[in-house]
Amino acid sequence: MIDVNEASARAVEHLKKLYPDYDLGKILFEEAELSDDDRFWIITLSYKSPVAAGGVGKSVFVGDRSYKVFKLLAETGEIRSVKNREVK
Repeated sequence: MIDVNEASARAVEHLKKLYPDYDLGKILFEEAELSDDDRFWIITLSYKSPVAAGGVGKSVFVGDRSYKVFKLLAETGEIRSVKNREVK
C-alpha cells in the first residue's frame, strides 16, 4: 500500500500531465483521506487556474485557484478518477 506522500506525489504528477501547456503556479496539497475500507486515497490539490490565467480550461475555480480531487487505488497508486471540486 502506498502512503499519503506517494499518493499526493502521483496526483501532482497527473495534474501536470492534464495541463502540459499551462503554468499551474504553485501546486498546493489541500486534503487527503483514506477511504473507510482502505481501498482508495482521495487527494485534493489546488493550483493557478488556467481560466484565470487566460487559457481555456474546464476547471472550477475560486479567485485564481482551481481544485481537483484525485481518487487513487491505495494498493498501487493508480489514478481511478479526477473530478472538479465543488467550492461553496
